[in-house]
Amino acid sequence: MNQMTAPYRIRILKADPQIAELRDFWNACGSCRDADLDFFLFIVGIYRAERPHVVVLYEGESPKALLAARLETGHVPVRLGYLALPVPTLRILQVVHGGWLGDIDAVTSKLLIGSILESLANGEADAASLHCPDIHSPLVQAATALPYRWCADHCIDPQARRVRDLSGAPGSFVASLSQNERYQQRKRARHLAEAFADIRIACFSAAADIDALVRDAEIIAAKSYQRGLNVGFSDTPIVRARLGFEAGKGWMRGYILYLDGRPCAFWIGSLRDQVFLSEYLCFDSAYAKYAPGMYLILKVIEGLNDGQSGDPVRLIDFGIGDTSYKERLANRHWQESAVYIFAPKPKAVWVNALRSCVGVLNRSAKDVLRWTPWLAGVKRTWRARAAQSER
Repeated sequence: MNQMTAPYRIRILKADPQIAELRDFWNACGSCRDADLDFFLFIVGIYRAERPHVVVLYEGESPKALLAARLETGHVPVRLGYLALPVPTLRILQVVHGGWLGDIDAVTSKLLIGSILESLANGEADAASLHCPDIHSPLVQAATALPYRWCADHCIDPQARRVRDLSGAPGSFVASLSQNERYQQRKRARHLAEAFADIRIACFSAAADIDALVRDAEIIAAKSYQRGLNVGFSDTPIVRARLGFEAGKGWMRGYILYLDGRPCAFWIGSLRDQVFLSEYLCFDSAYAKYAPGMYLILKVIEGLNDGQSGDPVRLIDFGIGDTSYKERLANRHWQESAVYIFAPKPKAVWVNALRSCVGVLNRSAKDVLRWTPWLAGVKRTWRARAAQSER
């Protein structure tokens, strides 16, 4: 499909061979892991996506910018606190994280989002989702300003994406930490040494390692609060397929902390272009007094910084969402949020209205609890109940 938007031309690519023709431009844009061309096509294949949907903006005969999306059937999440509410199934254009490549400015953003709006109006999908762009980006400005009010997202929920930039810190990673953080890590190491004769961290990076990695990670994850909330790591065919793909690319890095031979914490991520992207992190709460998760994180980052996995890593991406360990270890952050656009159709508008109303309730509850000591307690209670249900 071609659209003319003088002085630009927009083309929508819906087949793998067409998309592969953009490889040189795509790779030159320096995408993150999720928007890597091969990873993108792989994900389209293993998830129940109907097809890719790549919006390419040309200036003359040269590509200038693109949006990498896939068309799939699913649900727009609507949660009242931790409770997921039932919503109709929608056909959704999912723009992957980082899937806005090339020259993304105010002009190109309006043209790219305009193409998404046209696809929604034509009935190709019921909604579109931008997976967590920077909320201050021109793409978000276009995605919130251009749709009709009843089709726009009124539940923008900024969350911090925190990273540890290691490129400007020569020497030991541990030495770059605060005095208190170094003291706490020494104390963790001492307590572990006093309680356990064998303390070992194993790194899994090859395809042959996947069975052992998944087996031992599942032992830990099965007892976690994340499992009670149906999030986080799980031994599923899709997770195994993703690990297999990343192992084949040389990206997979899985770390498990063993105490006297028992797996008690793991950290699984991708190491690509000197960036370690955190994917799954979990520990067995039975060992909570030893802080095994934090001990493992610091030991892994120390090894990555020192080049134990090859070239020294320049960036640790802790992913979206805030927790205390990210605040303590990160030295840069920005705000991201999922952004939805809904088609001007009754079912889609109804879902947006429900989502907006629930969003108001959630924000009101958080605002009330924020002025009390209860918010953290409520979260801990939910998590404790979720973890208990899995034991």
